[in-house]
Amino acid sequence: MTKSQNGNDHEPPEWARSLTLAAVGRYPQSGPPPKEPVAPRTAAVLVLLTDGPSGVQVLLTERAAGLRSYPGRLSFPGGSRDPADADPAGTALREAHEEIGLDQASVRILGSLPTFRDPQGKFIVTPVLAWSACPDLTGPVSPDEVAKVHQVAFRDLSAAHGTGQPSDGSAALAGQLGEMTAAIIDAVAVLLSNPKPNDSNNIDPEPPRD
Repeated sequence: MTKSQNGNDHEPPEWARSLTLAAVGRYPQSGPPPKEPVAPRTAAVLVLLTDGPSGVQVLLTERAAGLRSYPGRLSFPGGSRDPADADPAGTALREAHEEIGLDQASVRILGSLPTFRDPQGKFIVTPVLAWSACPDLTGPVSPDEVAKVHQVAFRDLSAAHGTGQPSDGSAALAGQLGEMTAAIIDAVAVLLSNPKPNDSNNIDPEPPRD
């Protein structure tokens, strides 16, 4: 891949620039989780958006069949925070590299959504929004965690769980979206449909990471 293909060598399109921390800041941030005997772990997932032939598309992984949790489900790359991670974006990028070999130099971070609690209550998850002109998968896919990597049209994902217009690909996706993945997709769909409620609040995306 030439240097001109990665996300940091191009300015994001207008729809991607609008998905900044200022835009997602319209959602009230959730407070601290209630006290429990075992505190949930902190995690992050990477919601990586690109331009596709059918509009905005998103990168998803199909979880390996041998996993104990959610085998075969479509989900975002991500996982638990490591003590060395500087922030949720660092966690999401590191996990994406470990799972699918994603080169973080091909990615531009846009901002974060409010946290989600996974259905089993074991994790507090921060979805990290990002954009790339062409995601660069320079490393191997981890076969123990990921069966396939998909670039899926966003409209198909919305239609798959009843919030968008059906298309040929939606039926196959309907049974593969996890509950939290679908909720994150809904949140991003709202931003894409009305990305700039107040132009004065918009800021530039985060600068490229070294």
